[in-house]
Amino acid sequence: MRKTSNISSRGQGFTLIEVLIVIAIIGILASIVIPQYYGSVSKANEAAAVGILNSIRVAQAKYVVDHKGQYGAFRQLFEEGHLDKRFNFDEPHYRGYVFVITLAPKSEGRAATYSVNANPEQSEGLGATGGNFYYIDPESGICSSKVGPATAADDTL
Repeated sequence: MRKTSNISSRGQGFTLIEVLIVIAIIGILASIVIPQYYGSVSKANEAAAVGILNSIRVAQAKYVVDHKGQYGAFRQLFEEGHLDKRFNFDEPHYRGYVFVITLAPKSEGRAATYSVNANPEQSEGLGATGGNFYYIDPESGICSSKVGPATAADDTL
């Protein structure tokens, strides 16, 4: 005597509707999570840029004491041991930011000065590496701008 199985074809797999529902749910979750992830990365890059600007300010303060009131470029600060190897370049890039230093040598009646800008490699869109532009010099705090390279006239943090 042979037993026959009453298992329907429904028990052997998923229907097309079930698969489409799962794909739709995954798509909705991805559309929520991916922008949040990129926003977190952007905020972390901004925090790293602010920390690096503080390190550059300390490095310049040490350098100026040893060099008769003159400030140093990134390579000079690296060679003196005030900054690490990430800054052995003219315009170092780190965590989505480009750092640009401008030096003004000592002249008659004027003390030497410097300024440093930290600009995001990409400031807009889903792949933005940062949304804020930063600026420091010896007299001001860390200034920030959302529209373009920051200056001493912009808001301080």
